[in-house]
Amino acid sequence: MKTAFPRAEFEKPIVRESVAEMVARRVLDMVTSGVLKAGDQLPPERELAEMLSVSRPSVREAIRGLSILGVVRSRQGGGAYISKLDADALLGPIQFFLSLEDVNIRELYDARSLIESDVARRAAVNISDEALAKLQSILSEQESLLDDVIGFRSSDFRFHKAIWIGSGNAFLKRIGESLNVMGLEFRKRASENTAVLARSFADHKNLFQALKARDPEMAAKAAEKHMQNVYNSTIAQSGGKK
Repeated sequence: MKTAFPRAEFEKPIVRESVAEMVARRVLDMVTSGVLKAGDQLPPERELAEMLSVSRPSVREAIRGLSILGVVRSRQGGGAYISKLDADALLGPIQFFLSLEDVNIRELYDARSLIESDVARRAAVNISDEALAKLQSILSEQESLLDDVIGFRSSDFRFHKAIWIGSGNAFLKRIGESLNVMGLEFRKRASENTAVLARSFADHKNLFQALKARDPEMAAKAAEKHMQNVYNSTIAQSGGKK
């Protein structure tokens, strides 16, 4: 009996990586394995080319690509360094994608609601008294920033960051941070006003009170309600586009 070969699979072209792509992949592998860490300096271009037995133009192209990805940063005075590897740097390509595509805002905020509510639930149990004091200080600062969109955004990020850390789960912290940065791209397009900032401030106060009371379910509900309000205001200011 004649064997039926998957013709479609054979018809797929074999994709060959360029030398620059292989160099970039080598650097990425070293980052993910922990050999290279945030702040580490890469060898000079000529030395790196010799170490990998490739041409300097290939190394240059690889570094340029890693720079676009946010993995590598060039510093004044020369030299390429591994970036901080934080959400702002690594989500750059995704933020660019969001600026081009008709992304479903509801799906993003569904994800944020799920993560933020669980983060708050855990933080109500794990957050330290020092972190609670920091949150209270941030809230006092926010009350004076209701007419300052840029200042409030910065304060808002620090408020949520303290809760992400307070959850005691590094993975949830990274996910929450990443989703927050992505959500910011939508909010930047909307003209935030005093009423929107006041609503967020009130939500923050409710969430803080739940955390201070060490009530996991109350904290989860406060975080979920906050995400719903942020979603609603974003939609309203974006002309109802979901």
